[in-house]
Amino acid sequence: MAEGEMSTDGYSVGWQSLRRESALYRDRHEQMAEVERELQHAFDRDRAALGNDIYGAELAKHLPAIERGIFDASAAYLDELDAIGGDLAMNAGTYEHAEQPPGTEL
Repeated sequence: MAEGEMSTDGYSVGWQSLRRESALYRDRHEQMAEVERELQHAFDRDRAALGNDIYGAELAKHLPAIERGIFDASAAYLDELDAIGGDLAMNAGTYEHAEQPPGTEL
């Protein structure tokens, strides 16, 4: 049976696949963290350029809440990526240990 297929005995997955997926989540986390840093830099850079007119003043009032909403959502997404990647890595270790107990070789 090929990996990832259903059988009457359940679902089959290899620890190598779990490790690869864990690495992908780590990469996504790093990419998102970089996007978040760039976005924070853009807010910091452009905050002073809102202008002294009524529109700039109104936006300045609401900008902290807008930023907080964006960065709270980003933090939650980063936490989710971290948790999923960590769980995949942990499961990979469990599957690997079951398939290759200490002192044995495949």
